[in-house]
Amino acid sequence: MAATDFEWPWQYNFPPFFTIQPVATTKEQQLQSWRNLICDYHKTKRIWEIDTGSDLFNNSAINRHLSPAAIRLILQNLVQEGQGVMSGERCFVLWNSLPQWGSLIHSWAADSGLTNTVLTLFEIQSGDETENQPFHGMDIWLLQHVISHLEKEGKAELMLGDNEDFSDAGVKFF
Repeated sequence: MAATDFEWPWQYNFPPFFTIQPVATTKEQQLQSWRNLICDYHKTKRIWEIDTGSDLFNNSAINRHLSPAAIRLILQNLVQEGQGVMSGERCFVLWNSLPQWGSLIHSWAADSGLTNTVLTLFEIQSGDETENQPFHGMDIWLLQHVISHLEKEGKAELMLGDNEDFSDAGVKFF
């Protein structure tokens, strides 16, 4: 299967999947299925963000779509279960947990001999050295969020500049 191929789960073609179910146990299973779908889809397509207007919430083949309230509920659940992070109106999808992303980035830095070296977030996000890493291309806001968790663990020092877009931010790994 190519990196951009995606195998849709059976639920996506099941009309009730697009209506939040009233029975608590069924609803929880449904929300878990939506979380799995969102994370698997975004991982396969290497998309870091989802919003309420995503085509994922609309299946034209069966003429079904989620209501705005259902979409909000699903995104809130994604965040509550640690598979999403909100930044204003943006929801970043975490197919790995924040600690897992932090571990991947820290391991890459250590294995590359880059501890005690200052790197820009841009180098980590888009540099040639990270091209084959799963975090390559990660949204810069999400990347700084992951690194701030590493900082809390004493594994990195995040150096923020003056730019709100983090274009002048750096990090030193320990």
